[in-house]
Amino acid sequence: MSQANQPPVQETVVIICGGGPTGAVLSALLGAMKVPNIVLEREKEITTDPRGIALDEDGIRVLQSIGIYDRIYTEIGSCMEKFKFVTGDGTDSRKRPLLSMDYSTTEGGTGHVGFICHKQPAMEKAIRDQIEKTPFCEFRSDSTVTGVREDSQYVYVEYIDANAVTHTIKGRFLVGADGKTGYVRKKYLEPKGIVMEKSEQSSYEETWVALNWQITLPNEKSHPDFPLWRLGYTPEEAYDLFFPRQFRFLCNPKRPSVCGRFGLHSDRLWRFEFVVQKGEDGNRMASPEETGKIIYPYITHPGSRYGLSQPVQFPLDCIKTLRSRPFSFVAKSCNKWALGRVLLAGDAAHVFPPFGGQGIASGFRDASALAWRLALLHRHPKADHEQILTAWYTERRQQLEKSLAATIRNGEYVTESDPVKVFIRDWYMWAIQLIPSYRKEIELGARAAGMTRYRHSEGLPFIPEMEGGVLLPQVYAYSFQTDKTCFTDDLIFSPGKTGLFQLLILPDDVADLDSLMDALDDVDQNSSDLIRWEEATILIQSTKASPGLTNMSEGGITRLATADEFAADSTLCGNRPPPIGYDEERLRKEIKGKKFVILRQDRFVFAACDTAEGLKEAARRLVASFTLIS
Repeated sequence: MSQANQPPVQETVVIICGGGPTGAVLSALLGAMKVPNIVLEREKEITTDPRGIALDEDGIRVLQSIGIYDRIYTEIGSCMEKFKFVTGDGTDSRKRPLLSMDYSTTEGGTGHVGFICHKQPAMEKAIRDQIEKTPFCEFRSDSTVTGVREDSQYVYVEYIDANAVTHTIKGRFLVGADGKTGYVRKKYLEPKGIVMEKSEQSSYEETWVALNWQITLPNEKSHPDFPLWRLGYTPEEAYDLFFPRQFRFLCNPKRPSVCGRFGLHSDRLWRFEFVVQKGEDGNRMASPEETGKIIYPYITHPGSRYGLSQPVQFPLDCIKTLRSRPFSFVAKSCNKWALGRVLLAGDAAHVFPPFGGQGIASGFRDASALAWRLALLHRHPKADHEQILTAWYTERRQQLEKSLAATIRNGEYVTESDPVKVFIRDWYMWAIQLIPSYRKEIELGARAAGMTRYRHSEGLPFIPEMEGGVLLPQVYAYSFQTDKTCFTDDLIFSPGKTGLFQLLILPDDVADLDSLMDALDDVDQNSSDLIRWEEATILIQSTKASPGLTNMSEGGITRLATADEFAADSTLCGNRPPPIGYDEERLRKEIKGKKFVILRQDRFVFAACDTAEGLKEAARRLVASFTLIS
């Protein structure tokens, strides 16, 4: 096609290369903040091949933030409940575990369970559906990026559409969310010196086979000779016996493996992953012949378990293989995640081993931390974008290190093969769990470390001496206006609000309200458009408060809700476990009882204080943080 016949250059603010989970979530977050963006996705349709299957509570919170919480437990997945670490070189996945991490509780501080096992195609569809509802977002599938160039003001991306027509898009920023082999890093940034580097925390690098099965329930008519019918088992009970609910880390020194359900219970999907040993070929080990040798023993039970003389195997013709592929697992991160106006997020910027379910969740954290910064740069084009984007990935690397450390600990349990070290590990873990406090810490897993708290360095946008840099816990609230229970994030960051930063006011009781509102009146509320003081959220730190004791309007006042109130709401707590371990005081504890909290859109605290003077100082430093002072 001649230059004259090519379509005109289209302009947007953010171009996103890659429409997988990270890119799609970033688009939805930007759209909610009214930032025009276009997603270019190479594939024509959402893949039906589930890849990632685990999403932690931070990831669930991000899905909530883009407005699809109602689809999580009805379409996307279910609670992972417990991670059980089973030792020994046998094939009994139901034996007593060495240790167990309970992720069915809400003790992580987000108000959500610790993990869900999701069906990635369903999750991607839900995210894309949300994008389609937003006028600021456009998702273009079947679009292959072929070129990138930039000048001091814009990035230009060329791509070919489904009809082989070449298009050019002009944007202020380009985000490469196109995976570890994607165009943006491999073709554009690597020649400029941005490369993946192995993590200093872990030298682990192995090939594993990941296999997905879909199970059909046998019954007495389809499988009349299956011996468990005579013992009174139902089809569902038989399924539960061979494919238990809890996720298993099989710490088999001969063949470390991981297995468990994913998606909704009704999907009956099963993941099994195992290491490819030295000298084995990954593609051959992914063949039906080889996977059967490894996995079939786990679904063949000794007859003695049921009082029978012969082994019992789950009917193989009830198993359909959806995927079986080798993957290389390693811990790597790019030396830089941004150069000029081009950025990397998700797997394009960092990759994880498979032991912590952190791949998709880390991409979501990237997107959440990046979206509000891009929104700020959209509103304030003269702000120093290099400073702001460097602060973004500097912070994210801190959280990445924490996630990687937890992943490495899980991996060490699973992959240890030295007999002496295995013996010492097993006896140590059995002994230490006799101490209740240590046992509880083990059950919490990575959540035992508490809410993420960034270490401050120059340029990071929070005030450390004012409790800044901590991820704000999410608790439950009761709205006097709607007479309903809700998540606090949904109050603080409700769709009608426009401030990139939000003020949360936390009176201990109704009697504190007047003095706190007087302090707010003393602040210059025209000092910056970054925060709209009139959008403040009031959350009384009591489950007993009643607005009838004040002359203020009931519409803007909420109080803490109890676990029982949340559990009674089927729209919030349906299809998921009740909030076991919920601490309604968690928010107060993390910010040390402060009355005013200025929050970033990624739910991290910018500053917290008690007085009008503190608020004035926080507002001044908020503007200075982004060099927006005229």
